[in-house]
Amino acid sequence: MNGQEHARSIWKTRWVSVALMLVDAIGFAMCWMGAYYFRASQNHWTDLPINDVAPYMRVLPLIVMMGVLNALTFGLYIHRRRLSSLNRPSTMLKAGYHWIFYIIVVAFLFKELDLGRSVIVIAGLFGFVYLYASRNALRWLKARALTTGSGRVRCIIVGSGEHAREVRGFLSHHPEVGFEIIGWVARNESDLGGDEAFLGTADNLKDIVHQHHVEEVFLAIANLETHEQINLVNEAEISGVNVNVVSNLFDVISEQRTFDEVGSYPVVTLRDGQRPVYQRIMKSLIDYALGLVGFVSWILFFHWWIAIMIKSDSRGPVLFSQDRVGKGGKRFRIWKYRTMQTNAPTYAVAPTEENDPRITRFGRWLRKTSLDEMPQLLNVLRGDMSVVGPRPEMPFIVEQYEPWQRRRLDVKPGLTGLWQVIGRKNLPLHLNMQYDLYYIKNQSILLDIEILLRTIPAVLKGKGAF
Repeated sequence: MNGQEHARSIWKTRWVSVALMLVDAIGFAMCWMGAYYFRASQNHWTDLPINDVAPYMRVLPLIVMMGVLNALTFGLYIHRRRLSSLNRPSTMLKAGYHWIFYIIVVAFLFKELDLGRSVIVIAGLFGFVYLYASRNALRWLKARALTTGSGRVRCIIVGSGEHAREVRGFLSHHPEVGFEIIGWVARNESDLGGDEAFLGTADNLKDIVHQHHVEEVFLAIANLETHEQINLVNEAEISGVNVNVVSNLFDVISEQRTFDEVGSYPVVTLRDGQRPVYQRIMKSLIDYALGLVGFVSWILFFHWWIAIMIKSDSRGPVLFSQDRVGKGGKRFRIWKYRTMQTNAPTYAVAPTEENDPRITRFGRWLRKTSLDEMPQLLNVLRGDMSVVGPRPEMPFIVEQYEPWQRRRLDVKPGLTGLWQVIGRKNLPLHLNMQYDLYYIKNQSILLDIEILLRTIPAVLKGKGAF
């Protein structure tokens, strides 16, 4: 498959998703109106007949939109995935339950229409049945297409041992699973054989992925060191492909994973940890709202008092600024209250103990309470930072990052983060990095809220802050 054919395949996939949305729109409309007419047909069994159809028609477009957005949230339009995940009853049940919730919200907002509760419940049940039936039909159609060679996912196998051979054999003899094996990638040159399917070594994984338009990678190398595992997964993920880890090679850092098996080997499929579009919008709105409220409150109630205390305690400016590295490696200027003597180097490793001679007397209290970070609310309003995320690092430290560590730069840095609320600065650097990667892999609005709530007692205790 050349580049043009690959691009056409992607667009074809997107058009199938759009077509599926349109089919769902019709399906949800039928579920809503079908629920009404089913309830209306039972009028002779009850003393409380259902009201006229007009109110239900008025909210129909909103109900349908809620249904499609709900299906989108649950990933029901991502059909280029393993067949076993297309029709999972648990996913359909959750989607149906959430649809009922959204309908209840609509009914609450339009109380004057007096939408029947029985219609809401029946519509939810119909929605579950519709989703399960439609995804079963999609699974059947996809299975037939895959068997004939259409729509298969281009994949490579990284490894040359027993694991890799069994993965290759299974995928080759089971076309209905949906993978087209492009070739093998060896761990190093000594593992290369005469097989023409060998594409190169793992050191060139990113180039191989781009050159051969690979969509998924099976990592099947036994006894890899942890840093090698993470680097290989990182190389694949930053190329925009899914990663499947065969056996228990990887100490999975993410809860966002799915399990399957290839032959007799368990496979862990890692997801990229990206937020859905609606969550990205929500996070931006939350950042701006909290940043604005916090900035105004800080200026009115804290700034002048802190500024006076800093000036009375030591000579020098009130604010301190330096370059930090943000999302995508972009540099920006960060502001903090000055907590160190003016002769302290601008770029140096942060204090790791409370009695560091560089810290001023009042600065020690500011760092203990984390109030020295308050000026960074301005960075949040400017869009350089988020309220929650990994802490922004200094350029000279980022320059020393290994490839897997650069994943910290996939998201905006934050005022507070996971490792700050769990252990603060008394955690070793390598553990701090693991917590940051865990956050990136599992980022969500709920996790952000939990971190914000846990930040308050962490700051009040001041444990591990220097």
